[in-house]
This record gives sequence, C-alpha cells and structure tokens, in this order.
Amino acid sequence: MTTALLPAPPRPHPAVARRLARQLPPQPAHETVIRPLGGGDATTLIATAPLENFVEALFDQLDADDWRTTLAAMRGARRGATDHLLELGLPTHRKAQIALFEVFCRQPGSPRLDPGKLADKGMVIRRVHGSRWDGWMKAPRSVAGWTLIPNADADPGVRGDQAFHAANRAARAQVAARRARPQFHEDVLPLYIVPPEICAKLGRTILFGVIPVGDNARSSAPPTPINYAGLSGQARTDLVGHLSEFLKPRAPTSLPRAGQALRRKWNALEPAGNRPDGTARPADQGQINALGTFLQQLSVELDAFGTSAEARTLMGLLRTSSLPLTKSGNRVTSSTDAATFAAKAAKILIDREPNVNDALKMPLEWPRIETALGNQLTQAALNCLSKRHADLAGSPGKFEMLDDQFVVRGFVRVRGHDGCAEKLVWSAPSERFRVLPWWDGDGPGIKIKLPDMSQLKRVKPNISFEMPPAIANMLNGDLKKLADGDGKTSGPALGFICSFSMPIITLCAFIVLNIFLGLFDLFLRWKMFIKICLPIPMPAPPEESDT
Repeated sequence: MTTALLPAPPRPHPAVARRLARQLPPQPAHETVIRPLGGGDATTLIATAPLENFVEALFDQLDADDWRTTLAAMRGARRGATDHLLELGLPTHRKAQIALFEVFCRQPGSPRLDPGKLADKGMVIRRVHGSRWDGWMKAPRSVAGWTLIPNADADPGVRGDQAFHAANRAARAQVAARRARPQFHEDVLPLYIVPPEICAKLGRTILFGVIPVGDNARSSAPPTPINYAGLSGQARTDLVGHLSEFLKPRAPTSLPRAGQALRRKWNALEPAGNRPDGTARPADQGQINALGTFLQQLSVELDAFGTSAEARTLMGLLRTSSLPLTKSGNRVTSSTDAATFAAKAAKILIDREPNVNDALKMPLEWPRIETALGNQLTQAALNCLSKRHADLAGSPGKFEMLDDQFVVRGFVRVRGHDGCAEKLVWSAPSERFRVLPWWDGDGPGIKIKLPDMSQLKRVKPNISFEMPPAIANMLNGDLKKLADGDGKTSGPALGFICSFSMPIITLCAFIVLNIFLGLFDLFLRWKMFIKICLPIPMPAPPEESDT
C-alpha cells in the first residue's frame, strides 16, 4: 500500500500576504499592556501643566530623579466642590492637559516594549453615556459628532492610506468616493514617544498626548430638535404664558388709536408707565406695547413672515380673523385680515420703516378669538418655535455642554511577524472628567496696560471704520432725533472712513465699565468678587541733572 502525501498549499505572494495581514481584524493581546505612567490607577493618567513650553518642561521633569513626586503634584489639580470630579481647564486658562502612558510586556520584571514594535499609537476621548460610551465620529467631509459606540474595545477606525499597500490606495479611494454615505470613524488623537534617552533612563516606553479640551469642533448634523408643541406640565404652561394674547383664546378687544395712521415713533416696545426721565408715557401705551409684543414675536421669535411650512400655517390661521377698518353704524364698510395687517404693521412699529402716504391705519378692534381657533394659533406658534430653534440653535460644540463627562483611552498596535496580524491593545479608561467653561478658569489673568493721561496725545489712531452713506448721514445728523428713533438716512451720497485709537477705546470702555459696575453693585452686590484692584508702586521719575 502506497501512501501519497498531499502537496503543501502554495504560499501567497508577499504582497498578497502583507495585504491580508493588514486587513485581518486586530487580535486581542495578552503580552502587551498600556497603562498610566507609573502603574497607578485611573486617577494618575491625566496631568495638568502650565501652558508655556509645557512639552519641554515635561521632558525636563521626567528626566529628573523626583519625577514621580512632580507628576503626583500635577494630577487632580482641580476637582468639583461637591462631586470631586476632575475638572480640566482650557488653553485660555493657561493650562495644558496631558495624558501619560507607558507600554510594557506582561512578563516577569515588566520589561518595556521596544518602540520599534509599535505600528500605531493614539488615544480617543469618549463621552459618558450611562454605562456606555459615545465617540466623536467624523468623515473627511462631515462630522457626525458624539455617537454611541456599541463595542468600547473595537478598532478606532481608519488609519489613513498607510494602513494599506500603495498598490491598493487608488482603488480604495475610488470605492470611497462612490459610497452613497460617508464612512464615519472615531476621531483619533496622536500619541508621541518621549525622547529615547529619557525612556532608556527610566526603563520605560513612555507615550504622551495632549487632550484638546479647547477643541471647538461641531457636528455637521442638525441639533436635537425641541418639540415645543409636545411639551406638557409646567414647561408648556410657562411657554404658552410667554406667547402674546393675540395667539390665544380671548374676548374681542378694541385697539389703541383706532383709525389713526401707524407711526414708528410710537415706540411700540416701550412698557407702560413713566419714562426713565420721569415723564409719563401715553395712557394707552400698555395697549400699544401689547400689540408691539405680538408683532415682535411674529417677526423675530416665530419667523411667521418667513417661507417655512410652519409660518404659512400660522399666517393662514391669522388670515381667518377679519379686522374692521371703518364702520357705518354697526355695519363694517372696510376691513383687512389679521395676517395682512400684522405683516405691514411689523414693518412700521418693529422695523421702524415709514408709513408711506399714511396708507396703513389702525383697525377698530380685534375680534373674538374662539377657543378652537385660539388653541390652533397656540399650537401653530409652538410649531414655529420648533422650526426657529432648529434654524438658529446649531449643534453644540464638542465640549460645550457643561454637564457632559468624559474619559480618555489610549491604544497601541503591536507589529506582528510576517503573516501575523497586528495586535490592538487598549488601556483602561481614565477617571471621568468635565471640561471647564471659558469663564471658569483659575489661571493667571491677562493684563492690559492703559496709557497714562500725560501720554494720551502720543496715542495714534490704529483702527478704522468705513461707513456707507446711509449710516454716515444718520450719525452726522441730529443725534437727539436719532436717539428718539427719527434718524434720517437721506443726504449726500458720501461715505466716511473714521479712524480711532484702540487704546483710547479700551480706556473709554474701562471707564464706562467701572461706572456701570458701581451702579449695578447697589443691588447685585457683585463688585467684591468680579473686580479686584491692588495698589502697585510705580518707579520714581529720573532726577533732573543740572549739567
């Protein structure tokens, strides 16, 4: 009996083997570990340093014999007063936030990993999403923003063209261009290797990366919509209470100055009562203000004069109300609908345009708004608010939400031998942290040196404003009339360029700021913690010489 051996399968071409190795999914690795520098827990991963020359300072600190003590002082620099959560300041607070890792082999003595075996390294910032994580996802031409990550240990995504052999890059680019939807991947931040002489001295392969808490990236996706019409409870009560009475059920109401031509100088948004100078406003100013508030809500808050479907629905409902303009006895002889009147009146009373030829007159009354129509108007107004919010709100920035919490995770890809895939190794998450808002920093303040009074003549104009003729004519006219809303834009067709001194503008702003701080402090009592003035000795002027 003769036994025939099967021929060995042919070895793939080296190029094919390399390509297959790169495309194999990352394998779990047990012999390599990435952890916080020094082997501490999650609270030891992030260090805070002064912003100036922080990279050089970090290398100098690691090169010193007391590097452990120095790093310990840089960790947990600021924590929440009640929850003790780590708080990271922004670059505007003169702070740099650094993540420090070390990579070693899981063997007796924990020998450091040869940096040459690192095919890739990086870190990601993840947002806490209950017991799971959101990753900041993006594509070359769009940003998906924070998106739930089903598998926290999954491959962080695209590594660029270097992840594939050169022969395949053009083909892959063509395939990517033809995809109907962009392929999003998690935003990966770079990690860097500390200089080799420091790594050798400490016997550790040290990686560091800057946590970009000042990143103001925004998602390309629309913001999360708010369904104003679907609100309930106190939120709906407050919102409906904010709407004008003309958008709710109400009894018939006589209108102020009925039959008169509308005037922009009526100052429809002024409240009733006395003016700041003590003079009394007209007795019907409250009614004028109620109408002005209604027109302002339509024009500004609801964009009811716009082209959206929500705006057309609201204006269609207003169009069902007929406003009498003239009567003969009890018979209405002329009228207009509420939508047409509101659109024209807003131009005069809100936009302060002239009432050409006194064409628009105040109607005699606003008819009863029945319950059914009033509720429809309210719902339509709330739908307009939802549309307006979607148009204006914009997506929040990456670290804009004050209640969000984040963690940092690092990873490395360890090279395999020929025919063996790279191994992806993740670190454990850092401790949770929040990013401080721009106004809550504890770094050194920025000092602006103002010129001495004796030096003002030496300050030259260094900023210019170019005004078109309409603005120039208003500013060159009667300023009192301009303050009263009667400024004229007509006049010579001459533009002006006006130059000012930025230091003088700063000085004027500083003087005005101090005046208003003093006035507001009478009832806000905030001056003691928002303004701190310390005396500083000034150098004595040089003595004059007789020679």
